[in-house]
Amino acid sequence: MGPWVTGARLISPIRRLRGSASVAGLLLMWAVQPGIGQDLRGRVTLADSLPVGGVRVELHSVSQTEGAIVDSAIAGQNGQFDFSFPESTEAGTVFLVGARYGGVLYWGPPIHPTNPDELADYSVAVFDTALVAGPVGSLKSEFRHVVVTPGPAGLQIAEIIDVEGVPERTLLPSGDSVFVWAGALAGNAHAVFPAQGGVPPQDLAVRDGTIGFAGALPPTGIRVAVEYMVSGTEYALRVEHPTERLELLVMPRAGMTLQVDGLAEASVGSDMAVPLRRFTATDLSVAATVSVRVGFEEPGRGQAWVWFAVALALGAAAVLSQRLTRKSS
Repeated sequence: MGPWVTGARLISPIRRLRGSASVAGLLLMWAVQPGIGQDLRGRVTLADSLPVGGVRVELHSVSQTEGAIVDSAIAGQNGQFDFSFPESTEAGTVFLVGARYGGVLYWGPPIHPTNPDELADYSVAVFDTALVAGPVGSLKSEFRHVVVTPGPAGLQIAEIIDVEGVPERTLLPSGDSVFVWAGALAGNAHAVFPAQGGVPPQDLAVRDGTIGFAGALPPTGIRVAVEYMVSGTEYALRVEHPTERLELLVMPRAGMTLQVDGLAEASVGSDMAVPLRRFTATDLSVAATVSVRVGFEEPGRGQAWVWFAVALALGAAAVLSQRLTRKSS
C-alpha cells in the first residue's frame, strides 16, 4: 500500500478503525485463508447516503509481508463500483477499498472475500472538505492516555491523544505551514518525536511547546501518538481542548514519592505484569491543569535493607503477575 504522504492528503485505513492502530492489529482480527475468488459490488456515498459518481476507487490487499493495489476503477453515476477478488490469497490477507474524493483517500470497512456477510451492502463513505487557516480550538479530545516513566535525566513521557473531527466535513490546512489541530504538551517538553500507532510523522510538528497536526482531519477523527522528555521531576499540563477522559499511568521506582493534582487515583487490574499507579479524570474543561511531582527518598545506611526488600518484592510481584497471566490465557 506504500507510505501515506501529506501531499496526497491520504487518511490511514488503519488509524481510525477504533482499537486498530497497525496492520498487525487488523491481521489478528481478520484472517483470509487461500480460497475461491468472489465479486464485490459496492457504492461510494456521502455521509447522507447520497451516491458520489466519477470517483476513483481502489482495491488494496494487505498481507503479513506486503501491501499492494489489486485493482482500480471509476465509480459510476450512482456511485457503484465492482471488483473481483483474486482466486487465491496469502493466509492472513485483509482487503481494503479506498475512494479518492476532494483530494483525500477514504477507506471502507476491512473485508475478506470468503465471508459473504462482509460483501453485502458495502459502501465507502466520503466527505466534503473545508479549508482552515489555523488550529480549530473547538475540536474535542475523546481520550488522552499518558505514561510517565521517571529516569535519571528527567521524566520520559508517552502520550496518545484521540481527537474528534467535525460532523460531515474533512478539515484541510489552507497552506503547507498551517495546523488543523494543535495541543499543548507538558511544560519543559523536549526531544519530541512521533510514536507508532498515530498519524503519519510528516503530518506532525512541534512549535512553542505544542504538537500540531497539518494533515487531513476527517469526521472520524485522528490519533496523535508522541514521546518526549520533561526536564526535572514534574509533569505539568494545561488542557487546551475539552477532554472527555484522561488516564495517566506512572511507572514506580523504589523509594519514589508522588504528588498528583487534577486526577483521582484508580485501581489497576490484577493482570498487569508491571506494577504501576493509575490516575484518571473525566470531562476536563479548557484551562484545567494536571500535575505529577516525583520525588525520591534517600534511605540511610541502616535502612538500606528495606529498599533492597522493596525491590525484591516488586520483582517477585511482576514475575507472579506474568505467571498468572499465562495461566489465565
